Amino acid sequence: MRTIYVPALLTGIENVVRRCIIPGNKFGLYKDKYDVSWFTEKAIFTHPHLLISYYYSGRFDNYKKELRIKDNITLWADSGGYSIATQGAKIDPHKVLKWQEQNSDIAFTLDYPPVKVTAVGRVSPGKNERITPEEFEQSAEKTRRNNLIFYNNRTNDKLKIYNIIHGYDIKSYDLWWDYTAKDMNFDGYGTGMKPTSDCLLQALSIMYLWNKGVRKRIHLLGVSGIIVIPVLVWASQYIDKISFDSTSYGYGSRTRAYVYPNRIRYYTHFGKKYITKNKPIEKITCNCPICKDFDDPSYFIGGGTTMPGMLLSLHNLWAVKQYVELLDHAINIEKDKNKFFQLIKQHTGNRAHEAMHAINFIEDVIKNGLQKTYDIYFSTHNFDKQKFKPKILI
Repeated sequence: MRTIYVPALLTGIENVVRRCIIPGNKFGLYKDKYDVSWFTEKAIFTHPHLLISYYYSGRFDNYKKELRIKDNITLWADSGGYSIATQGAKIDPHKVLKWQEQNSDIAFTLDYPPVKVTAVGRVSPGKNERITPEEFEQSAEKTRRNNLIFYNNRTNDKLKIYNIIHGYDIKSYDLWWDYTAKDMNFDGYGTGMKPTSDCLLQALSIMYLWNKGVRKRIHLLGVSGIIVIPVLVWASQYIDKISFDSTSYGYGSRTRAYVYPNRIRYYTHFGKKYITKNKPIEKITCNCPICKDFDDPSYFIGGGTTMPGMLLSLHNLWAVKQYVELLDHAINIEKDKNKFFQLIKQHTGNRAHEAMHAINFIEDVIKNGLQKTYDIYFSTHNFDKQKFKPKILI
């Protein structure tokens, strides 16, 4: 699979996975046998990627041993930069780098995100507000200092380090690039624009780096919208090892949300706290490793334990994993563009044109160059989306 889905580990799941192996403890074990993970020997199923944050998990000196992470799992380690913006965290870049080298396979540099964030949570991303141009440049300058620490003090050649690139448009991307990347070569790049659900902005993030000569290892930060994923899969034809992370699967634990596996744009909520407009599920027909044990949804409605919600989170993770693999197989293995577009329409419905528009942008950048294409597409973007009808590639 050329497009890499990296689920970010939630603190609640991390705590349960750690506790469930205590002798005599059965809390957190499904059927007294499986834990609620995708990365241990006790997992119900395996997914080969996992993202953690130094800010939350850096207290463990040997993280892989603490969480019993299998050797064939790629562990991605975020530096905690987002926590600087959201929680005012004070993080030492030297300590971050040392911990990442000891515990992870892929790591991100410690950035100072150029945003103000309010009402944030581990699952809910909160509200992002842009800062002034002066503050933006200050963030880039602070990030450069950290990058130099990472660049000059790394000792583990096996660790892949990704440089974080921020921007609102080409001009701001250029400024950030000149400060943080122009004279430093890292193994990959992490990027992404707000809002993360905007297909065209994510396409711009990718193609800006492509225009700089980057042809492998681009990671989209916190991006997993069903209309954005097809754009990333399409870009994987031009960028090797393109990847993205997300905590959205965790709504299973938080709200008992259940994603319909064959129509991923639809979901419902089990339980009484959250109500959706969709008709309640009377019988579960999904055959994923979690749902195959159930046909009656009443188990997921019951209260008094965290297990149903955590199993729903694993189901949601599996659904996203299958969605990515389905799209990836169509475009990279079968190389059938018509089938790829049909899958987009099937899963995203009347929002398919947003993904198509971003895909057209990618193709036009390759054909006509970044600046010329940017001027055309962004002259209409965010003005009147309802009236603007993009062309469709068939």
